[in-house]
Amino acid sequence: MSACSDSSPENIPMRTLSFHEHQARRMRHERGVIMVIALITLAVLLIGAAAAMRSMNVTLSSVGFFGFKRDMTNQAERGLRLATTALTTGALSATGSRWNDNSAQNYSARMLPSDASGIPLVMLNMTNADGMGGFGAAGNAIKSTADGITVHYLIDRICINTGAFNPITCQKRGNFISFGSRQGPPTPPPQPTYRITVRVTGPDNAYSFYQSTFTTLD
Repeated sequence: MSACSDSSPENIPMRTLSFHEHQARRMRHERGVIMVIALITLAVLLIGAAAAMRSMNVTLSSVGFFGFKRDMTNQAERGLRLATTALTTGALSATGSRWNDNSAQNYSARMLPSDASGIPLVMLNMTNADGMGGFGAAGNAIKSTADGITVHYLIDRICINTGAFNPITCQKRGNFISFGSRQGPPTPPPQPTYRITVRVTGPDNAYSFYQSTFTTLD
């Protein structure tokens, strides 16, 4: 009879790893862990870089927007200056010149219909932009071709009717109040109030409104 060899798992001799093999296996395991950590760290850095780029773009956009608004405000000062000059030393400086409408000076002797914010409707619905619905002259528009900015201004007297100034139908500057039994300084005569509205239109039809009030003796 031939001898049978017993090859059951119980009789297979266990192979003991050498020190070098153990170290090699350990190093491979550690390299795998380090690779995973490196990939996670890289993903976090990429997310952070994307967030930083987005924040930078938002910041640059905000800086550009505020710079544009500041430029529009500076341009509005030009319109306000032209309007006040017309009322003080220009074509509207004489009392009688302010009794009636004068489209050549962008002037209305009565208060124009306005929206809830006090902006005259003719400056909101500017189908005829330079003429402002018949209340202005095209030659008075201030145009900056280089910046793509156009400035329109309009003066309207805060009165119900045209004609000579009437304290009953016009908004007037408040009077001084005297206290005590002795009379104070003489009360100045009523002064009419004029509303100056400036519309600044920029690129892409972006626009802003600026207003000021002005009084002058009549």
